[in-house]
Amino acid sequence: MNNIKIALVEDDKLVANLLKDYLDSIDGFSVISVSYSGNSFLDTLDTENLPDIVLTDLRMKDGTGKDVVDELTKQHIGIKTIVISSHYQPNYIGYMFKSGANAFIPKEIDKKELVKVIRNVNANGHHLDIEQMETMRKQIASNTPVIPTNNIAELTPREIDVLKLLCYQLTAKEIGEKLFVSRKTVETHKSNLLSKTGAKNIAGLIIFAAQNKIIELDKIILT
Repeated sequence: MNNIKIALVEDDKLVANLLKDYLDSIDGFSVISVSYSGNSFLDTLDTENLPDIVLTDLRMKDGTGKDVVDELTKQHIGIKTIVISSHYQPNYIGYMFKSGANAFIPKEIDKKELVKVIRNVNANGHHLDIEQMETMRKQIASNTPVIPTNNIAELTPREIDVLKLLCYQLTAKEIGEKLFVSRKTVETHKSNLLSKTGAKNIAGLIIFAAQNKIIELDKIILT
């Protein structure tokens, strides 16, 4: 199995370097870059050696974590983002997912839990803990935050099948085997779902599916 390539974006140099040393010590992880601002990371992004995951602080003076998420989402290069913040509040989770982040976590997270988050995001495209799931359930119940549902009627039955299985954390390969189609076909359905729903990643698809009662949030298995 290939190493998960990680880029760190953190303006506290001590924290950044301690985090690098720790993550490099984890089997299957490789920190390929450390940047001390969002703009520095974006300016030096090596298209020949892209990270699988960017772990970025939210509040930085020269380019925020939100700026990093926005730009990577705009570029459509498949990099997953984990936003970490000392100003973390669970009720921001829907907003961060709508923006394109794949996970949103507090800086005081336990280091073993951080490893779990990175692995979940790499494997499943998102990470939600129980507290975040409950917050999202309440937000959706009160219609906050709002995600456009303009094209739900255009979803085909097969796209809805794929959407459900994506929400239940099956990989494209597993979905293909379950539906007796190729992985490439599943990826095509996934691309169509993102386009039709306006979601930016699987986390956004989960919110969309829950808001439109395609799935129930409490049926999603959290790993």
